[in-house]
Amino acid sequence: MKFTNRRDAGQILAKRIDRAEWKDSMVLALPRGGVPVALPLAKRLGVPLQVVLVRKLGAPMQPEFALGAVAEDGSLYVNERALRYEGLKLADLDPMIKREQSRIEEQKKSFREGMDLPPITGKKVILVDDGVATGATVFAAIEYLKRQKASKIAIAVPVCAPETAQQIRNLGVDVIAVIEPERLASVGMWYQDFSQIEDREVIQILKGSPPETRRNPSRLAHQIAERLLPLSTDEDLAPLIAHIRNREVVMLGESTHGTSEFYRIRAKISRFLSRNEEFSFVAVEGDWPDSQKLNSNLKNARTKSVREIMKTFKRWPTWMWANEEVADYLEAERRGNPCPFFGLDVYSFFESMDAVIEYAKKANPFLAKLLKERYSCFEPFQRDEFSYARSLERFPEGCATEVLLNLESLLKENLDPAIDPDERFSAEQNARIVVNAENYYRALLGSDEHSWNVRDGHMLDTLDLLLGQCRRKGKPEKGIVWAHNTHVGDYRATDMVRSGYTNLGGLARQSMGADRVALVGFGTYSGRVVASNAWGGKEQVLTIPDAPAGSWDAYFHEALKVRGWKQGYLIFDAKDQDGPFAEVFGQRAIGVVYQPNRDSRGNSVPTSLSRRYDAFIFVDQTTALHSLHAIHETGRFPETWPRGV
Repeated sequence: MKFTNRRDAGQILAKRIDRAEWKDSMVLALPRGGVPVALPLAKRLGVPLQVVLVRKLGAPMQPEFALGAVAEDGSLYVNERALRYEGLKLADLDPMIKREQSRIEEQKKSFREGMDLPPITGKKVILVDDGVATGATVFAAIEYLKRQKASKIAIAVPVCAPETAQQIRNLGVDVIAVIEPERLASVGMWYQDFSQIEDREVIQILKGSPPETRRNPSRLAHQIAERLLPLSTDEDLAPLIAHIRNREVVMLGESTHGTSEFYRIRAKISRFLSRNEEFSFVAVEGDWPDSQKLNSNLKNARTKSVREIMKTFKRWPTWMWANEEVADYLEAERRGNPCPFFGLDVYSFFESMDAVIEYAKKANPFLAKLLKERYSCFEPFQRDEFSYARSLERFPEGCATEVLLNLESLLKENLDPAIDPDERFSAEQNARIVVNAENYYRALLGSDEHSWNVRDGHMLDTLDLLLGQCRRKGKPEKGIVWAHNTHVGDYRATDMVRSGYTNLGGLARQSMGADRVALVGFGTYSGRVVASNAWGGKEQVLTIPDAPAGSWDAYFHEALKVRGWKQGYLIFDAKDQDGPFAEVFGQRAIGVVYQPNRDSRGNSVPTSLSRRYDAFIFVDQTTALHSLHAIHETGRFPETWPRGV
């Protein structure tokens, strides 16, 4: 079930209210989103609609992550667990509390003309919001209402996380909800239109006048249009290059794994950075052994074409790196001063074992025999990673000891010094991949977030190793990353943080410093994409439907119409950490598995755009990648399971 908008949700919710039970009650809304929801309830009960003022206390580095909330009388709710997670004490909240209390006073002037609420003592109160996830503001409001001696309290919302609903009921407060889904994800996912409510609309509803028809384009679209930079020629990239050129790492995202424009724009940016700003390598969300085939060809100026090598790639989904767009980029690199092209991912389990043994045969045959004997621990699983993962339920020890011993042996043994040092580095990395891949497949038996975090942690470790390799070679420690937005954009500016997920971009900001890392996101409104409709299935060119109203993609679509452009981008600075671009709306996220008829159900990430990225590139209508070869249905889970990104 999806609500059309907040007014529709309120009308459905109002039917759940027992008029006899709640006769003569007060209806209070949490502004701004709760106000249009509450209006039908107030009309059903024939009572005035009022607002109770509560402000969330966001974590210092991730304001969308609630540490608690404060109500208009100073009633405070603190999420002790979140506070410990951030390493903060209660006293650390004092500056935030004072700031939010001043904002409450401003809202009091706007929404209630500076007046206090009517007396609540002895009254039955229905408190309304547009949805409850963790419920920080609701818990602060409940504390406020109890201090005001309300006789009975109910929380009325269209959608509520069941665990939060139970916590509310444990306080002796009723919960009236249309939906209590098993997996909430985010409140906005349950609305077709979850666009921002503006203060003037709240004021009009409270005064009893019908809200104005929403302007088209919206105010946010105009704000985007005012700041939007064009992207019709290569020269238009100059402001973006100036913004990111001095960073040590530049990460370039994508909102799908199968969009031609994203690859070509990333190629243009990467080519300029490597040739003019001394960036030393490109590292992608791909396999290390496959990338080394390409690097060897580029480094040794061999005549074999990039396309011939790419056609040997077998790991699903092959279209991600065996495509015309990447081939064109690498062929152009061959003609200049080639920029190495590395794989960051962790999936090349058996391929990396093979590469380790092949290197050891040349460098130290006795070591090769030992390594092969240890890796033979995996022989019963016939090169099937998931068969190995399933075996760990019965035999938890698995082959973890063997893969660690092989890595230690490779790092410590004296090897033939005549062999290219780059080959040794690659072999050592393959041994690390085997260790981390074993850990990844082991983690698959547990939670989704654990396996995801193992994978992105490996990507960060690999990035650090590549930067260190540059230092040893006397090259600038500057690298470029190509990966999906869900890996590149800071996880702390999305709902990933609430579910325990981390990612490469956020971890890099934390470990290296935000001023040394540039995160560039990508988005689209509609178009065509290469993907599959099933795990391990055949690649298809699929249609992307128009982005839903109230999403970042829809607002950028409106902004481009204002400017008359087909694509453009925003650059964010420190002042954008608050304000319109820091608002949380859905942003499109399509993986290798995609079903367009279910686009509205999960292909979106709630995002504070200016906190998630340093810049955001938007292509209104996109086209599909040009795959070098089709794949065959395998019926097996891909390594990108369960998220496909």
